[in-house]
Order: sequence, then structure tokens, then C-alpha cells
Amino acid sequence: MNAARKAFYGVGNFANGVTLQALTSYLMFFSTSVLGISGTVVGLIVSVSVVWDAVSDLLLGYLSDRTPGRLGKRHPYMLAGTLGLALVNGLIWRIGANLDAGLKIALLFGGVMLIKTLMTVLVTPYNALGSELSEDYYERASIQAYRTVFFTLGLAFTTVAGMIFYFKPTAEYPVGQLNPSSYGLLGEHLAVIVLVTGLAATFSTWQNRTFYVRKPENKPKVRTVIAREMAAFFGNRDYLCVTGAYLTTNIASAILGAIGLHVFTYTFGMNNVEIGSVFGLSVLSQGHYLKLIRLHGKKPAALRAVRTTIVGGVLFLALVLLRGWVIERYWLLFIYAVPAGIGVGGLVTIPFSMVADTVDEEELNSGVRSEGLYFGGLTFAYKISQSLAIFLVGIILDLIGFNGDLAVQAAGTSYAMGLVVGIGTLLPLFGAGAFYRAYRLTRAEVEHVKASLEARRQEAQAARKDA
Repeated sequence: MNAARKAFYGVGNFANGVTLQALTSYLMFFSTSVLGISGTVVGLIVSVSVVWDAVSDLLLGYLSDRTPGRLGKRHPYMLAGTLGLALVNGLIWRIGANLDAGLKIALLFGGVMLIKTLMTVLVTPYNALGSELSEDYYERASIQAYRTVFFTLGLAFTTVAGMIFYFKPTAEYPVGQLNPSSYGLLGEHLAVIVLVTGLAATFSTWQNRTFYVRKPENKPKVRTVIAREMAAFFGNRDYLCVTGAYLTTNIASAILGAIGLHVFTYTFGMNNVEIGSVFGLSVLSQGHYLKLIRLHGKKPAALRAVRTTIVGGVLFLALVLLRGWVIERYWLLFIYAVPAGIGVGGLVTIPFSMVADTVDEEELNSGVRSEGLYFGGLTFAYKISQSLAIFLVGIILDLIGFNGDLAVQAAGTSYAMGLVVGIGTLLPLFGAGAFYRAYRLTRAEVEHVKASLEARRQEAQAARKDA
């Protein structure tokens, strides 16, 4: 698969990145500091929506594995998700700060539920499609690297453009993040970006459509099919290890995403600071991880990413403890950004490539192959971690005395927010390391699985000819 085709597939993840980063980095701040909604209420709204989003991932994954028709299994969902997500992105950030409190909460809840649902409709089939573009061990990692690059660029665009362009300070709003009109402009631009990149990924991979083929000689009841696939799904130890690692690392990222803007704004007193170095290093690190995978395999590369990210977390916690000194020396934050950015680059890319290998393992062991269900399960784990982290962060903001009406928080509150991010991002990473160490599939084992599957397919083809 050439670089251009990988890039056209990967650009679809830009839509996912910009939308996700807007929600994780700005929604809590927008809702509490601009709309004046309680942090506990916002945390509950987001958590409910994410739980639904997580459950719908499994459902959408299952459905996209079995959608018949000439449009293929994945592409109808990708198209519908792109159009709907663009529309809702343009509307959710225009909720008026002067509306009745109950109406604001209702609009926020409805908007978040819609945007989460539409992200599932787009992203779950899109992720599954990535594993169907190649069966090669290394090529799968390369495809996911392109996907990660565009996802990270999407995160960086939303964060960096927000701080530099959308949230520029004005005479009325010296702290640009408090300007309500900035969020409306952000939403409009997000809508255009999602539309363009989502459609590009959908139509550029049109020739790679896969189709659901019914087996007329074997028509078990739907209930039997679901039970069989769920047994294979939960019985795949290596898949569960990858999912557990992905869940725990994303608890850390969810905490940083939900309260990170609060910390940079109030703990370190930043306004327009270039905090996009983490994203830039994540992009640049993709070549490093592809080399590690080629030399040592995916498990060692994943463990290296965990250890590197832990180093970044320790440095961030130290900077929080020295916040009074760091406030006058912004450049010190870039020290933590180097290991954090390099580590995150691997933690985003490698799990998706590992899951593609576990799907092959599932097919060999049980005769069932369900990319959509497996990638839906991975995003299920991701969103459950997001839900848990955001719910807890919303409560913690209220407990530590955060007041959205204040441009400057109390010293104890600002310090406590930094500790929440520092400690809350470190602890889950140790759990991720344990999960990755329990993963068993080496490169040699994956190649053995592929050879066994090919032999089985050839035997089945020969049997059909003899019949």
C-alpha cells in the first residue's frame, strides 16, 4: 500500500482528533467558566454520554461487520457520521451564556449525546477499515502510524489554534478562553474540517470496500451468532491485554484533557503559550516506533512508550510542586513535553496495530472474524475511561473550590488542580505497563497465525473444487 493511499485513509482521523480535542480540552472549561454550569453537572452529563457512546461502539462494530449492500460494510456509516458530526460541531459551541440555566443544561446534554453518537458512527467503522487494508505485520503498524499522525495533528490544531487564534486576549476579555464568541467561531471551523477530511477518507478508500458475505449453508440464529462472537471476544486474552492497556493510558489522557486547560490557565498563569510541542513530538516519534517495531516487535515498542510517558509524568508533577518558580519560566514546561510527546506517540499508534493481529488470532482459534466488534471494543474501553475520569474531575473541581466566575483562582485551588493532573496521569500508566507485559503475541507467533490461516483457506478452497 503506497504512502498516498495511507495518507488519504489517515486524514479521516483528523476529523476525529479535532472533535475529540475540542470536547476533552474545552467543553469542561466552556461549560463551567463561560456558561456557569456546575462542574459536577458537566461531569455527569459527559459521563452519561460517554457510557452510551461506549456501549454504542460495540453495537456499531457488530452492525458494521454485517451490513449488506453494494456500498460495503463500513462506508455507509462513515458517510453518515461525517455529515452529522459536521452539523453538530457547528451548533454545540453556540449555546448562549445568557440562557436559562435549565435550558443551558438541556442543550448541553442533547448536544453532547448527539456528538458522541455521531463520532461512534464515523470512527468505529473507520478504525475497523484500517485493519482490512493490509494483512502484513509491519504494514499494519505503518498504516496506523499515518492514522496517528493525522489524529495528533487534529489534537494539535484544536489546542494550538485555540490558544493562539481563537482565544486571543481582547480588551473585554484579557483571558481569551473566557470569550463566548470564540467558541462559536471554533465550532464553525470544526464543522468544515470534519466535513472535508471525513469525506476525503470515505471516498478515497471506496475501492477498499469490504462486503458482508452471508453463508447460505449455515444460518444459525442471530442469538447464537452473538453468543459465539462474544465468547470469542472475551476469551481472547491478548486482545483483553491490549484493551486494558489502552483503557488505563486513556484514563491519564482524559484527566489531562478534562482539566489541562484549567491547569495551564490557573495553575501556571498561562494565556497564549505554545503548548503544542507534545503533539509535534508525537508526530515526529512515529518513525522511531516503526523502527522499534521492525527491530523488536510491537510489545517491546509499547513498553518503551509507557516508560517514556511515565518520565514525562514525573517531570510534570515536579513542575507543579515548583509552580511558583515555573510561572516565571514558562520554558521549563517544554522539558516535560519532550518525553510526554514521544511516549504518547507510541501509546496512540501501537494498540490499534496489535488489535489487528489479535483479530487474526481469533479467526484461527474460533473461526470467527469481527474487526468491527474488536475495534468497537477498543473504543469502548477508551470511552469508559474517559467517562470515569471526566466524572471524577468534575466532582473534584467543585471539592477543591473552583469558581468559574473568578479569573484568578485561590492559590490552594490552583495548586490542587495541578496535583490532580500530575498524580492522576501517572498512576494509570503503571497499570498500562502491567497489561502490556501480559501480552503474548510476538512477531513470529503472528506470522505463524497468518500461515495457518492461509493454509486453512487453501484447504477450504480445494475442498470446494473437489465438491
